[in-house]
Amino acid sequence: MEWCGDCYDIPYRSLIPEKIENLIVAGRCISTTHEAMSAIRVMAPCMAMGEAAGRAAKLAVRQNVLPSQLDVDLLRKELIEKGAYLNSMEMVQS
Repeated sequence: MEWCGDCYDIPYRSLIPEKIENLIVAGRCISTTHEAMSAIRVMAPCMAMGEAAGRAAKLAVRQNVLPSQLDVDLLRKELIEKGAYLNSMEMVQS
């Protein structure tokens, strides 16, 4: 598979509600602008967000931290190890 470079990130913080602790959201209920929502509401990004949310929940439980306190670098590392393509892949691999 070849990396095309024409992509965007969905920050983990978009999946964490500001006023509710211990919750991770994915899909159409994340925090975005109107323009970004039109791009992320389709199946592939929703599936990727769901995987990231599930893996983040697992890591938060195992580390005994709230999802809002999770070390995002650990999440990125796990996603990449499981085959995810992230725009910021070079940050984890170096």
